[in-house]
Amino acid sequence: MAAITAALVAQLRERTGLGMMDCKKALNETDGDLEAAIELLRKKGTKDRGDRVAGEGLIMAHVSDDGKTGALVEMNSETDFVAKNDDFKALATALAMKAANSHAESVDALLTEAHDDASAAEKTVGGAINAAINRIGEKIQLGRFVRYTAPENGHVTAYVHSTSGSGNDGGRVGVLVETTGPNTEQLGREIAMHISFAKPKFLSEADIDPAVLAKERDIIVAQANEDPKMAGKPDAAKNAMIEGRVKKFKGEIALLSQPYIRDEKKTIAQLVAETPGAAVTRIARFEVGENAPKAAE
Repeated sequence: MAAITAALVAQLRERTGLGMMDCKKALNETDGDLEAAIELLRKKGTKDRGDRVAGEGLIMAHVSDDGKTGALVEMNSETDFVAKNDDFKALATALAMKAANSHAESVDALLTEAHDDASAAEKTVGGAINAAINRIGEKIQLGRFVRYTAPENGHVTAYVHSTSGSGNDGGRVGVLVETTGPNTEQLGREIAMHISFAKPKFLSEADIDPAVLAKERDIIVAQANEDPKMAGKPDAAKNAMIEGRVKKFKGEIALLSQPYIRDEKKTIAQLVAETPGAAVTRIARFEVGENAPKAAE
């Protein structure tokens, strides 16, 4: 029997929109033949969605009433029109709550869990998504999720930026922030709103991925070598310029070093320091379509 690899399962999931276990079962029944598995599933009513890209969608958030647990999910669709569909929004809302209450550590694991609003035909999260695909007639997928569970002295804040003014309908940008210390609810919201606009990649400069920093340094060095203004300058001057640009880059991508959007005279670190005992411990920012190419027109 042919080996059923993770890559093969992923291909079948992409083509059909089905969950991992359903795809594995079909591949096992067809001895690892992808096209035969698609034909088998089509006979059972599943559509072959080919290479259609789900690059639109919604970011949805859910935070528990006590503010201790929160989650962000990205639900993807092929078109912005479907992302505005009430059926799609309801599914995204349910899955954000599910992600917050689950212990799953990956999308694949979450898809196999029981769906909280399951009917007899939709017993798993993956089944609920597939049912929505068949109702709506467009490729839909759970792109990613993140979940934070705060410690005893912590708080989780979610913010979804929406042109309608309410995050209840989801939006294209969502943020999750974990803070610790007393009375950090308002601070968490201010920081979450800042993150949605300022797009930090890391919490602090110490957290910056060395590979990201090395790549940017290489670019800055190359720019310095090509800059006619630097021609003939001593190495010390050139190195000072390079280090200055590297420092500026670090300040732009690290949250705590960024100027606060409401008062650029203070950094986020200074804003946090204004709340005694407060600290920001984790951040996440999702924007629709970041991880998926747009469908061709």
